Amino acid sequence: MFLRKFYDHIILKYSKSVLCLILLGVVFLGYEARKLEIDASSETLLLEDDKDLEYTRLINQRYYTPDFLVISYTPSGELLSERVLGTIRSLSQDLLRRERVESVTSILNVPLLESPPKPISELLENVPTLGSPGIDKQLAKQEFLNSPIYQDNLVSQDFKTTALLVNLHDDNHNRELRERRDA
Repeated sequence: MFLRKFYDHIILKYSKSVLCLILLGVVFLGYEARKLEIDASSETLLLEDDKDLEYTRLINQRYYTPDFLVISYTPSGELLSERVLGTIRSLSQDLLRRERVESVTSILNVPLLESPPKPISELLENVPTLGSPGIDKQLAKQEFLNSPIYQDNLVSQDFKTTALLVNLHDDNHNRELRERRDA
């Protein structure tokens, strides 16, 4: 009953004034919202006594899990053209010159097991890659697209994008800081 009288006598009677007050409030809050900071880092989103987090950290201490970076590359031409393969080769070499980079895995250096298909005894002696002599690029393309190892990991479904996996050296200083933080 009280709300009904308030609505009838105040809100409806002075509707323009109430609307202006609401508008002023929204403008003020909008202006002040630029000062709002939200910390959404992984540390603030986890509970302090999270048993799963403790178990994950224990496993990470016990087993080495290197840091890595995935770079996707979508060239303007055919993915297996000499120009594009040269660009990937050059990019890989540039990355290997970096201090923290341990290795780079790309379509150039992954093993091709079915291009052409060979007996396992031959594969043990010499594992072919895209850079090996006598590789049929069409067979390699089919392997990249159909192999469960490479499809949607190393190349996209439309065969226009590839990935470079950059494995990084272990940074002892950062690892020590993480361990100190976790303790």
